[in-house]
Amino acid sequence: VRDHILEVDQNGDTVDYWDLPKILDPYRDDVILAMDQGAVCLSVDAEHSGQVMTKEQLAKQPFGDIAGSGPGRNWAHVNSVSYDPRDDSIIISSRHQSAIIKIGRDKKVKWILSDPSGWKGELAKKVLKPVDSNGKPLTCEAHHCDGGFDWTWTQHTGWLVPSKSTGGKTVVTAFDNGDARGMEQPAMPSMKYSRGVEYQIDEKNMTVSQMWEYGKERGFDWYSAITSVTEYRPETKTMFMYSATAGMSGTKPIVSVLDEVKDGTQDVMLELKVHSNRAGMLGYRALIIDPEQMFKK
Repeated sequence: VRDHILEVDQNGDTVDYWDLPKILDPYRDDVILAMDQGAVCLSVDAEHSGQVMTKEQLAKQPFGDIAGSGPGRNWAHVNSVSYDPRDDSIIISSRHQSAIIKIGRDKKVKWILSDPSGWKGELAKKVLKPVDSNGKPLTCEAHHCDGGFDWTWTQHTGWLVPSKSTGGKTVVTAFDNGDARGMEQPAMPSMKYSRGVEYQIDEKNMTVSQMWEYGKERGFDWYSAITSVTEYRPETKTMFMYSATAGMSGTKPIVSVLDEVKDGTQDVMLELKVHSNRAGMLGYRALIIDPEQMFKK
């Protein structure tokens, strides 16, 4: 609910909550100032495509779905929550912080997967350090790292992968939408791209390595500024991705793209294109439903 996470029981009664303005920093506006104001999820306005806001403009924004900084405003924009039963914690995806964050039942931040810019005090200590597959630290400067590593930018579905999270390691996947990548708007909109991405986190050493990515090579045609999904399927050992708003910047109807890729590779096992019936008709999420499980007695 805006900048609060609620846990409810089967009767709809609230049993716990996470007050994000008290847990995180609602005034961290680094990402918001770099975002494309023409595509902010619930506020899609082609007239403002590619435009960014100044701090002065941001301060004057009304409360509501428009991105803003400060408690009660759309500074967090949480679009997914995963539960980790191993330590009774939650993993959230905060689009407007370009961050995937783990928070305990005690309301303490365990780690932050994000570009380190703008994180202050105790929160800065929780930002994970990028390493390569051998655990060697990567050099990161000006919002970019060597070794092919990149953070997620305005991402969706920052989900825990339970089947891979073993031996003290935590694996998460996300759809890295890619707006405000590198804390900026590129010279040309066509330079933007989205990714499905998988990370492995060492919570003891507070490091993160990028295990896999897909989509960068497909460029702007596969770019989705908002919404979308990346999900690992343990039963088929594949990555399921839904680039929900590919082509949204144009005047033609959107053609969303669903891909299933063999785990750890670039091998596309299946691709489906879903044609919308008019321009501006947006996709949001796609789910795989097993009829046998759904209608099991």
